Amino acid sequence: MGRTVLPFTQELYREEESWKAFRRALRKEDRELFDELFAAARYHTSACTCSGRAVPFEAILMSILVEERRAARELSRQVEDLSQRLDGLERQNAEGQPGCPEGS
Repeated sequence: MGRTVLPFTQELYREEESWKAFRRALRKEDRELFDELFAAARYHTSACTCSGRAVPFEAILMSILVEERRAARELSRQVEDLSQRLDGLERQNAEGQPGCPEGS
């Protein structure tokens, strides 16, 4: 008889449970980050299920990486937007056009 395969959500919770001692050893603010990582994996449960990986932790890590990459991309966009706004204000000031009043 073949091995019974657990639903991925159960595999995910089992994996998270196996890291409980590690999580307890983290500082409080790091525990929150740790929890966010597994929350990212739960967000991609259906993709993890379809991955068919023999080692479920591989799919969990890939889910976490996808969410981390999404966050990095969003931060890069925000930095670029702010940089463009700053460049525009600097050009306005260089041309003698009123920008933001000083002290604002």
